[in-house]
This record gives sequence, C-alpha cells and structure tokens, in this order.
Amino acid sequence: MPSRKKAKGKARRAARVGKEEESQIVVPAANQRQEGSLEVMMQRLIFNSATPQYCKHGLAPSPSTEEEICLEFIHTFIEVFTSKDGVVGSVTAAIEATLEATQEKFDDVYYSSKLETVISILLASGTQLILDGDKHNARLYAVLAYFFQQWMEVQVKESKAICIWSKVYELHVADDHTLIQYYRKRISCSCLDKKYEEVKSVKKMGLCYNPKCSLPGRKMQRSKMFYCTRCCEVNYCSVECQKNDWKKHRQFCNRIVAKKAAFNTSKQS
Repeated sequence: MPSRKKAKGKARRAARVGKEEESQIVVPAANQRQEGSLEVMMQRLIFNSATPQYCKHGLAPSPSTEEEICLEFIHTFIEVFTSKDGVVGSVTAAIEATLEATQEKFDDVYYSSKLETVISILLASGTQLILDGDKHNARLYAVLAYFFQQWMEVQVKESKAICIWSKVYELHVADDHTLIQYYRKRISCSCLDKKYEEVKSVKKMGLCYNPKCSLPGRKMQRSKMFYCTRCCEVNYCSVECQKNDWKKHRQFCNRIVAKKAAFNTSKQS
C-alpha cells in the first residue's frame, strides 16, 4: 500500500484522466437537488426497517458511529460536488475538485473499508429515490456509487489500473433503462423488478466522445456504437466521429494504454 501522500497524488492524477474526453458534460445543478434528501432516505431505510413490509434495499449493517461518519462524508461530498456547477464544466473536473476539498477531512474514509458502507448507503438510497420518482437525484447517487467503487478498486485494493470514466458519464445522463438496471443489479431485493419491466424496452443510449458530434445530445443507441480498441475507454457513434476525434483523443489514449501496461507489469513481477 503506498503512503497516503503518494496515494493522494495518484488520486489527483487519476481523477484528471479523461477530463478532456468529456468537456461537454456538465454536472447536475446544485439548486435541483432536494435538500436533506439523503438524510430523509436514511431515516426511512434505517428507522422504519422494523416494519415487515419495509425494505432496506440491501443496506449493509454497520456500527452507528461508522454510519454517522459515512453519512457526513456523503453529504459533504454532494454539497461540494454540486456547488462546482458553473465553476467547472464536467463531471471529472467536479469530482477532482471535490476530492481536493474533502480528502484531508475524510482521509480515513477514502482509504478504508468505510467506502463499502458509503457505496451501500448510496445504492439503497438511490433505489428508494427511483421508487419515489426522483430519477434526477438517483442519477447523482449512481454516479457517486460507481465512482467510489472504482476508487476503492484502484486506490484501496489496487486491483485495477484506472477508473472507467465512460460508465460515470453514461450514468450521469442515463436513460431510464440504464439507470434502473444499474441499481437492480446491485441490490439484494426485488423492489425494482416492476420498474425494470416498465423500462426494459427503452433503448440504452451511449454518449459519443467526439465533442463536435452532430447527434442530438451526442447520444446514440449503445449497442451500435464503436469503441476505441486501444484504450477501450471511449466510444463513438460512427467511424467518422472516431477519426475526427483521434487528434484530440490520441494523447489520452496513449496515457491509458501505458498506465494499463505498467499496472499489468507490476502485478506480474
């Protein structure tokens, strides 16, 4: 395990990887978030769980003190993340800025198993938000849950070379099918089964990584998209868009390929 100082440096570099690839993707507006929504969800999930028909959506049990720390961490992260709207212009930049602002205070969360509790809280709360019809905040919780899962695998467990940012972007602008399927696969209950049946016919949409793509919202049916076969991190709506973006994407692509190669070499030695 690297030192905290070194790990934080790696974290900042990891958060910057891919920023250039999604400069057109903006963060959710802060004033659209329901104040206190996380706390409300947690009260319903924890304190009402004694009711037989009430489901906690797989919320993992944890000591009350750890739960309080994790809730404070999530609340702070969301407050800082959403406040970056209008200051920074992308999901990656907002996450990077939030990491910088919160790492010192929550060092013990970022580099410990407490992240598993954080992810569990976000998934359970996000599931309830979907059931309540609040897909806007459910997307935000999905973005954060996925990012923290990636962070844990890269920075804590060191089982992966890089964060897969393409999924973060897709969750940020997710269609109903993608959003509900994401949660449904990660909870232990069947609470989203009915919702999934309602949306499974919706075509899953992907985001073209050419910022000059002419498609509305740069979106296209995901199954028809082209992926960069070198880095496997970005996708395009057409070969033409991929070629037009190559000059911009090339440096990013080279960095990712080199980082993955170095990681694989280190694991083999």
